[in-house]
Amino acid sequence: MLQQREWREGFLAERMQDEILQEQILIETEGERIGQINALSVIEFPGHPRAFGEPSRISCVVHIGDGEFTDIERKAELGGNIHAKGMMIMQAFLMSELQLEQQIPFSASLTFEQSYSEVDGDSASMAELCALISALADVPVNQSIAITGSVDQFGRAQPVGGLNEKIEGFFAICQQRELTGKQGVIIPTANVRHLSLHSELVKAVEEGKFTIWAVDDVTDALPLLLNLVWDGEGQTTLMQTIQERIAQASQQEGRHRFPWPLRWLNWFIPN
Repeated sequence: MLQQREWREGFLAERMQDEILQEQILIETEGERIGQINALSVIEFPGHPRAFGEPSRISCVVHIGDGEFTDIERKAELGGNIHAKGMMIMQAFLMSELQLEQQIPFSASLTFEQSYSEVDGDSASMAELCALISALADVPVNQSIAITGSVDQFGRAQPVGGLNEKIEGFFAICQQRELTGKQGVIIPTANVRHLSLHSELVKAVEEGKFTIWAVDDVTDALPLLLNLVWDGEGQTTLMQTIQERIAQASQQEGRHRFPWPLRWLNWFIPN
């Protein structure tokens, strides 16, 4: 009876998955991309009995500029207040960690690709932060891994809702494309107690075909996604790479700008 009900109510989720599998919605589950990451979303439609999860492609592009950060969702009036709060928290963490003495010589824009409805909530803020770090450091993100979780100003991973639907949505895409053993999902450690996954997914995890990583901090997720640690001694780090790129670009530019922290926060100030 339960399987019959899932079959009846799963039609819409299957159609959305078909869009991804037929490459009408672009989601990569292998390879590497700079500034692109797989976040996880929960989809709910009025009148539909079940919510379901699917991956969302977040992209971030960095270019020479005056330190302005553009949240495209908010500029297009598609981003809600909670999403905007998550973006500001994400920026605050990054500015605090970098501790730059000079203005940043880059501008950045970040968006949910192929998203045509309002985006709200902060459950993708950890994914957005990782995409931004990837773009700033010019280091590619592993597309075999998806991530969910919000982040606070200290970089700590915070629990989110709809966890099981999100994981199962990404697993379904990976399974239909063929499991490689390298695919998986990063979740906040605080969400582990909420796991109640489909038996087929549990079996894949037990057999090492799919992995679920639990992290306490965004700095725990970065080595999995970018294959470099955020900070440390005696090795190349993401923070060091970003600081060196900023210093090099600043020397080449050699021109004055407004204080970069103010420019980075300018995106949410009303015109």
